[in-house]
Amino acid sequence: MNNGLAIVIKQTYRTHFKSRGYWLLVLSPIIFAVVIGGIIFGITQMQGNTTPTVAVIGNPQVRKVFKADEKSLDIKVSKITDSKAANKALTATDIDGVLTIGADNATLTTQPKSNTINKEAIISVLGNLSRSQKASEYGLTTEQTQALIKPFNLKSVVQQTNSQSTDGDNSDMANYGIAVAIGIVTTMIVMWYASMIATEIANEKSSRIMETLLAATSASIQYFGKMIGIFALAVTHLIIYIIAGTIGYFFLQNNALLSGIKQTFSNVTIGFAIYAVLFILVAVALYLVLTAMIASLINDNAQVQQAVQPITILAMIGYMFSFVMTNMPNNIVIKVVSYVPFISQSMMPVRLVTKVETWPAAIVALLISLVSVIALAWFGKRIYAKNVLSYSDDKIMSQLIKNIKDRH
Repeated sequence: MNNGLAIVIKQTYRTHFKSRGYWLLVLSPIIFAVVIGGIIFGITQMQGNTTPTVAVIGNPQVRKVFKADEKSLDIKVSKITDSKAANKALTATDIDGVLTIGADNATLTTQPKSNTINKEAIISVLGNLSRSQKASEYGLTTEQTQALIKPFNLKSVVQQTNSQSTDGDNSDMANYGIAVAIGIVTTMIVMWYASMIATEIANEKSSRIMETLLAATSASIQYFGKMIGIFALAVTHLIIYIIAGTIGYFFLQNNALLSGIKQTFSNVTIGFAIYAVLFILVAVALYLVLTAMIASLINDNAQVQQAVQPITILAMIGYMFSFVMTNMPNNIVIKVVSYVPFISQSMMPVRLVTKVETWPAAIVALLISLVSVIALAWFGKRIYAKNVLSYSDDKIMSQLIKNIKDRH
């Protein structure tokens, strides 16, 4: 590696790595996740001793059924069987509810401070008891009664090309979650680091340091050195998140909430996770190249937002397409866009994990983006070199279009 290039890479990386802003950027999501996780854990722990107590008044046989089903109903049946005593205990908040059983109906009385009672589960039990009673009156046998009250079981599965099936509900949740995660992660990282490289170039141009830098090194070295340095920061950022996620997993692996998440995303393999991370990194590199090209047209810091805005809009297009795709995966426009650089990183990983596309197609999309990075980098090198010492009053996009036309 050229010594000058290595120096620019190290300087760019170290300057930002040691900055307070970079660590605020990296640690803010982790701190937010820890705080939210702590709140959820605290609420879960507090809920451990809040099983509602319900007094069942009326039919003794119904009370026995509720007593036997306490665990599944998540309630505790009170010893109180008298209506007046039950209402008095409810007023004193000694119990959470009074379930009064009538001939053809029931009334559940609670008060504002009552713990939450699963009304749907109670309705289900009372409904089954009512149907059983009516079936007995109609002269049906026990087997016929059980067949009558048995709920209809609808199981949703997604058939895969390898003849395997997965749980449809879990698959839908996982696909939606992956679409959201990849879209958010890619968009946020692109916005953060695009703004970072744009600000760095703007600072150097506005302070006229760029002239001094180019006197010591070439424009190409500054161009590639800054991009590689910022890209290394993005890689470091992802590595920190992977390490933090791994540590969090080992600490919470027996947590009930985490177990549910693991079950939902059980079809996501390590191979896919590596593919998704690689695609995100390639996308970040692609956006950094584009940002460096546009940022070379900036005159001062006031134009940074103007330069970053089209980058942000382009990143958001892929993010929005990732949601549309989950509802119409076989649409021809969606298929084509899934291979388009700058957008494909938010779409092709989701199409792969949902089995809409195969691994060969996914690899092709990744390679297209990788080739686009290389081609755009070499194309942008000349635009950067031409404009990094130029100070024009024209709008940034007008300058970019003019430069592209001049190249032809």
